[in-house]
Amino acid sequence: MEQNEYSLELVETRDAIDLVPSWELQTWWYFAAAAAVLAIVVLVLLLKRGKTVPDPYKEKREAYNEAKAEFTKPAGTDARTEAQRISVIIRRYLARSMGEPALFETHEEFVSRHEALKGLPEDVRESVGAFFANLAALKYAPTVPDADPTGIHIGGLELLERVHTA
Repeated sequence: MEQNEYSLELVETRDAIDLVPSWELQTWWYFAAAAAVLAIVVLVLLLKRGKTVPDPYKEKREAYNEAKAEFTKPAGTDARTEAQRISVIIRRYLARSMGEPALFETHEEFVSRHEALKGLPEDVRESVGAFFANLAALKYAPTVPDADPTGIHIGGLELLERVHTA
């Protein structure tokens, strides 16, 4: 065969690997990685901050501690003064710890309200009503009663403990 000057011979001048583009780490990849890490850190901090669980018993404990501090003060000089003081202490405790409007109600309004102290057992509710009735009798007596202020003080403290533990 005669050789022709126009032959179809394939001549490979390069290796095939040279045709594959090389990947070099560009500067903007550093910035993209840093931005991604920063976004993850911010997201984790936001989620962690939102997951703090409030203590549902915190207000009740604070109200109890405040009432106990009031009971550490000595009893009043007479039964009427002590009955008024104990009534305010217990009503303030009920208002803060249970959301009761007892602080702003009269004795009759508080006792006649059916949903009063609905979170407490029935025997504790009856004890509170009876104690407030006793305090009302002492507070509104025509003359200052001869009852022992220390007994009223101790009764109020016992009732506070009973309501708090219920």
